[in-house]
Amino acid sequence: MFKTLKYLLLANLYKRAKKNFLILFGSIIFLILISLIMSDAISVASGFTLYILIIVKWVIVLFLIGSIGLSLIKIVNAATSSFVSEDKKRTVVDVKKDRILNKERLFTKSDSILQKYMKD
Repeated sequence: MFKTLKYLLLANLYKRAKKNFLILFGSIIFLILISLIMSDAISVASGFTLYILIIVKWVIVLFLIGSIGLSLIKIVNAATSSFVSEDKKRTVVDVKKDRILNKERLFTKSDSILQKYMKD
């Protein structure tokens, strides 16, 4: 029973935070690739180019660490939020739809026109 409940909770979390999970895993893979590629480029470079490559590497690394942190925060927020769907909010369209559907008989446009001229 607990395994099923755990699976359902994880499936629901993945459904609600799918985009954030993809961003998280993509950022981690990109971080590893950038570290490897830039380390090779830095070992070959010399002079002023070396300093530029180091600065570029750390700017990219800090950006990726920030995006990983932001993704983790969004995943935690999705995990701790309630399971009630936010789509339940009633809009003006829903109110009009309910009012039309509650009528005893629904008229088409031609029925309305015929009824208008039949009264006269």
